[in-house]
Amino acid sequence: MYRHPLLWFGILAIAGGLGWSWLHPSALHLRLDPQCREVALLYPKEANGRRTAGAILQALAELAPPEHRASLRTQLVSPAVTAAESVAIGFAPMRPAECVLGAPKAEGAGKIIPGIARIQLQGVPHGYLLVQAAPAASLLETAGRRRWLGRALIAASGAAESATIAVGESDDGAWLVATIAFAYRTGAEAEAAFQQLMAKQGDYDALGFAARPGTGRITRQTQLLVVRFDIETDLVLQALRSR
Repeated sequence: MYRHPLLWFGILAIAGGLGWSWLHPSALHLRLDPQCREVALLYPKEANGRRTAGAILQALAELAPPEHRASLRTQLVSPAVTAAESVAIGFAPMRPAECVLGAPKAEGAGKIIPGIARIQLQGVPHGYLLVQAAPAASLLETAGRRRWLGRALIAASGAAESATIAVGESDDGAWLVATIAFAYRTGAEAEAAFQQLMAKQGDYDALGFAARPGTGRITRQTQLLVVRFDIETDLVLQALRSR
């Protein structure tokens, strides 16, 4: 998608410390159909004024079936959505996207998102969007088709059970800041994916990012592989507008 973005690879716990809240955060319970394979949690007030928000939300609609994307894009910019405290969006196969306004908490049946997503969203500046896919395959297929992720990252994350994306923006609006967390069944699988990416260091066409030291140990402990992207806002807007 981008020829030479500034991409950093690292577990977010390096910056914040590896503590109980990282390993055992409380889950998010959303008032959405449990059959949804992808879900998004949008914070419209945080998204307001962010240079990347409009283009990112337009791209989010690609998770819906083609015949329902236009209506979802219209809904995402409606007054009801932009005035809401939060919006939960669910994507089920062959169905229109489901949008629920208000607090994301649900009692009883609903869609449960691992609590690590909450920590992940807090780890990006002005975080306004969270997207979670379980299984990760459909999200990876879309990302690969649009060249949003390098082929090496797609390959390394192929065994992941789920993928969670947190999106934010720098204070000055110059950078889109996003993290993708891939969850594996075991720490060994996460570490193997980490090593697979390390073998591609310096290959910008396949990877395009540098590695921070120490991530292997934390990958084994959390069963997660987290990649951070800092990409110039102008490049993001140019790429999404050219779709």
